[in-house]
Amino acid sequence: MNQMTRTDDALQRPSYDRSDRFYIENGEWFYLTREQIPIGPYASQQEAEDGLNAYIDYMQVEAE
Repeated sequence: MNQMTRTDDALQRPSYDRSDRFYIENGEWFYLTREQIPIGPYASQQEAEDGLNAYIDYMQVEAE
């Protein structure tokens, strides 16, 4: 996994390249949150990517 550090994160926790968050299991797509929680299933990788983007948007609003 490629690690990157977010500059706006007070704790400077590593974040992972988004491509490392997706996986397929039994023909269904999932993604992992930063906390390593699996979210899914989705019918396609694109749907999982859309789900991750929506999750990130939601978490950013909650943090404000």
